[in-house]
Amino acid sequence: MKYDPNVKQSRGIERTQRAFATAMFDSLAQKPFDKITVNGLCQKADYPRATFYNYFDDKFDLLNFCWFKLGQDTHLDVSDTQKGKLTIKETFAQIYKLFKDQQSLLLSIIENNPIDSPLVNHFVRHFTDVIYASVKKNVDAQNTHTPSELVAQHCSTTIIEILRWIYLGQHKVTLDEAETYLTELLSGPIHLQ
Repeated sequence: MKYDPNVKQSRGIERTQRAFATAMFDSLAQKPFDKITVNGLCQKADYPRATFYNYFDDKFDLLNFCWFKLGQDTHLDVSDTQKGKLTIKETFAQIYKLFKDQQSLLLSIIENNPIDSPLVNHFVRHFTDVIYASVKKNVDAQNTHTPSELVAQHCSTTIIEILRWIYLGQHKVTLDEAETYLTELLSGPIHLQ
């Protein structure tokens, strides 16, 4: 990874990185990830191949940057969670908004990359990690008998599953309804006996 998410970049660097990210998102909306090439990305971004390699190791590195930028836009990326704690509900609301705002992009990506593809799994893993980091900071401050890592993993997985069901399953659910689902799932709708 050649970019450092914790370092403020110049406008020129940000513009170049954004051009490559836009090229990646445009390409993902048109074809499967495994058919995307660095040459094709450079043509779309209108930068030479050498410039691409100044900023990214390969197309996977650019993909990580794309997910990072989406998360950064919601103020939920790992570097942002270090600045303060969000409640689980606030974390959920921000991710819900991101998925809602980006639904057409995500659905176009899914059209070309099956739901069980490495690309979609990579996206889910990235945002599960981001949510995990945010939730864990909140859980660490609470007194529980269950290890905070286990609680954070459970919460992040539950949040992602709700969002997958809503956005990838194209169910029309308001934030209030989604928060009700989250509350019920995390508090245990099924009684163990």
